[in-house]
Amino acid sequence: MLEVLFKVWPIVATIGSVLGTLGMAWLSRKFVPMAEHSKVVEMVDAHETRLNQVEQHLDAMPTREELHALDKMLTGLGERLGGMERGINRLENKTDMLLENELREKRRGDD
Repeated sequence: MLEVLFKVWPIVATIGSVLGTLGMAWLSRKFVPMAEHSKVVEMVDAHETRLNQVEQHLDAMPTREELHALDKMLTGLGERLGGMERGINRLENKTDMLLENELREKRRGDD
């Protein structure tokens, strides 16, 4: 029995080492090394953090309806300010004319 084992042992060892090498090659192709896995986990965490920040930013942004309402309100304010500016310009012109008249009156009185 021992003689048979000594005769067959080189064949069994060769087949075992070939199968072991093939198994290791398959495992290295099937699974990622721990260092690469850690890098991927860090990248995913970073992307997740950025995504959460973007989602929070988007939640704080106004909706389309709110922007439309704000646009209408600003348009109305612009029109009101334009009307006020025209009124102020008219008042300024009248004040200038009154001042001119007052200065003319004073000059006539000084003569």
